[in-house]
Amino acid sequence: MKKSMMLAVLLTVAVTSLMAVPMGITLSTWGASRTVGSGQGIHVSGGAFIAPTPHLEIELNAIVGLTPRFGQDLFGSLFISYPFAGPLYHNGGEGTLYYNGLVALGYLGGWDHRNEQAVHALALRIIPFTLGGSYYGRRERALSFTVLYDVVDNSWAVSWSLLGFDIYL
Repeated sequence: MKKSMMLAVLLTVAVTSLMAVPMGITLSTWGASRTVGSGQGIHVSGGAFIAPTPHLEIELNAIVGLTPRFGQDLFGSLFISYPFAGPLYHNGGEGTLYYNGLVALGYLGGWDHRNEQAVHALALRIIPFTLGGSYYGRRERALSFTVLYDVVDNSWAVSWSLLGFDIYL
């Protein structure tokens, strides 16, 4: 009983402390790489993010191919980002720079239905332009550039994402 009560208290403290940090939902384009997945069509990425510290953001997304056949590619991604122009937020609640940029390390995994094969890639992503942030309630991202190392094929690939939109909760 004591262990259950202690676990409940720890979980309550953890959840309460997470509520004090910025979190939100994200939606963006995802440029298919010719060698990671089918390499065809238009893709969209959607997910959630949380910033546990002013200099760290964790983003989890699902990426799905929309054309030429819906669901032809289905991936998941996890990125850990670092802002390079300034902090993502200030603990005191004051405003941050309206402009920022992100550098991220991550993983992309899933299934390529066209080629019937698994996809596993390590990623380095650079987003040079972000406007907004948690203080402003939303953020727009532009020109995301990702270098992917395909673990399955032992090859390198590049992916571009033109636009992304984040809404803070």
